[in-house]
Amino acid sequence: MTPGVVWTDVGPRDGLQNIATTVPTPVKVRLVRGLLAAGAPRVEATSFVSPKWVPQLADAADVLAGLDSSAMGRIRVLIPNLRGLELALEHGVTNVLVTVAATDSFNRRNVNRSVAESIAGVAEIVERAGASCTVDVAVSVAFGCPFEGWVDPRRVVDICRELVRLGVVEVGIADTIGVADPGQVRDLVMRAAAVVPEQRLSLHVHDTRGMGVANVIAAFDAGVRRFEGSVGGLGGCPFAPRSTGNVCSEDALHALERIGASTGVDIDAYCAVAVRLADDLQLTLPGKLHRAGVWHPENAPAHEPEGAPA
Repeated sequence: MTPGVVWTDVGPRDGLQNIATTVPTPVKVRLVRGLLAAGAPRVEATSFVSPKWVPQLADAADVLAGLDSSAMGRIRVLIPNLRGLELALEHGVTNVLVTVAATDSFNRRNVNRSVAESIAGVAEIVERAGASCTVDVAVSVAFGCPFEGWVDPRRVVDICRELVRLGVVEVGIADTIGVADPGQVRDLVMRAAAVVPEQRLSLHVHDTRGMGVANVIAAFDAGVRRFEGSVGGLGGCPFAPRSTGNVCSEDALHALERIGASTGVDIDAYCAVAVRLADDLQLTLPGKLHRAGVWHPENAPAHEPEGAPA
């Protein structure tokens, strides 16, 4: 078996933030618990963002209160700024994520700051978090920006280098609008690996144009072992036009296992979580595996029934 994959399911945060109707807090808590029980190494449970901008996550404190304290070591929370960190720490969070865009246009649309201002904010967050909370940063629109178009890989690498210097624990490269192909993914993660230790480099991709699973496999082949996705393929970015769902967690995890990766996840249980989520939301989720099921050839008939067509 190749070295293990660390998968972060962002469904409860990134997946639910675009849902038009209000998702009840108990549904969110059940989703987080289900993902943890299925073996997801880490779950991005919610975000302390302004309810004005992302009303679906206004119940962040209640979601966290509904989780067992023993689960907090596998929980991550998105924060936009230093105030978000303070709220996270008040609720016992020990791992937070900050996003910094690769372009000023997207960063201003997302957090109303320039990239330089956001990086300065990361420095403050890392200093305040100290040893009590690990800080991860995702570099969004790393492959393409809906407002500025193509993004120079050197720009992304420069940002990654600075984040490592500031003491960020995990640096993620994010294809926020789903425009990357496997060749571009392989190229950028290999460039980033020159400034980010491989065990601290992660990839977050969207399946907007059907490349999600292929891009995960390409990054894995290039040495990446940390990934993010959303149960059922739910999600998208509310600040990026037509940015549809994240790569489906169970689809990508299944593909990784088929090529020999160790994930530590119960794929059948993961699919059951996706089925329950689809029922809770009354939506057809874009993922495939939870609808088709994992194929277990040992349970298939030994022979075709007599008279069956070839």
